[in-house]
Amino acid sequence: MKFPALLLLALLSTGTPAQTAPTPTQVPTQIHDEPLTLPPVLYPDEARQARIEGSVPLQVNVDSTGHVTSVQALGGPTLLRQAAIDAYSRATYPPLITNGRPSPAIITTTVVFSLKELPPDTDLLVDRAFEPLHARCQQASLDRTPDALDLCRQAVQTSERFSSTTQLEVRATALNDLVLLLIVDGKRSTHLPEAGVYANQAVDLVTTSGRSMPHTQAVAIAYITRAEVRSLAGNLKGSAADCAEAEEVLATLLADQAKDVKDSNRAGNLRVQLRDTYLLHAIVLQRAGKNKDAQSFRDRAALQ
Repeated sequence: MKFPALLLLALLSTGTPAQTAPTPTQVPTQIHDEPLTLPPVLYPDEARQARIEGSVPLQVNVDSTGHVTSVQALGGPTLLRQAAIDAYSRATYPPLITNGRPSPAIITTTVVFSLKELPPDTDLLVDRAFEPLHARCQQASLDRTPDALDLCRQAVQTSERFSSTTQLEVRATALNDLVLLLIVDGKRSTHLPEAGVYANQAVDLVTTSGRSMPHTQAVAIAYITRAEVRSLAGNLKGSAADCAEAEEVLATLLADQAKDVKDSNRAGNLRVQLRDTYLLHAIVLQRAGKNKDAQSFRDRAALQ
């Protein structure tokens, strides 16, 4: 990434007492328009994803010691301005010497944002490592091979290297795969606390400030998986609440799917998933002694 300066300095006169007025023989003004160390500029995720490029001209105010006191963007794409300001706010310049004395300066420079000059996307590199590992985890889970648990743990660890706001559903899926392995393992009581931690992480990934992401199957599965873990742990109230969340997501997806008659297979899968969630809800309610409510959910399941 390049940060060419426009080589323009406007000096701020500080005034000099008459008895120390400079003479023509004094050291000439030294002009420095580049920082001592070029500050790193982070390309904003939102701008990168939107494929926004451009130049941001800056006005950098520097005091007599060379420290930046303020930075103002003079133009450029809105999504790029703050990143440029943040970078040059941390810059340090050589003190500007004019008439032999340090003085403040106003420096104009330009930050150029170019997608072509970006290093490989970190998330892309993580994805290249994650995808084959996750595929091996899922296949090993189906085959019940001895290394399945280790592979799925590795997939989860690799998924944690994604940026915090990206690949949320993918990361939740990796967590859910691991949780399901943990709770079907023969040492269920040993693995249950670990499964609970991962199940909570999966739900956290698909929710923001307590509100779900747009309804997707990944959101429903995160709630269903945690409902199963909570049921095994004896948290019947929490399990029933998770079932209700999953049912609301699946019912909404089914209603939307009804508008697309071409994809009947997906609608069938959603109905099966909703039926199974109703049955899980019924089991949880029956264990809680709510037999009448449990029967109501069995009846709903029968209609799917």
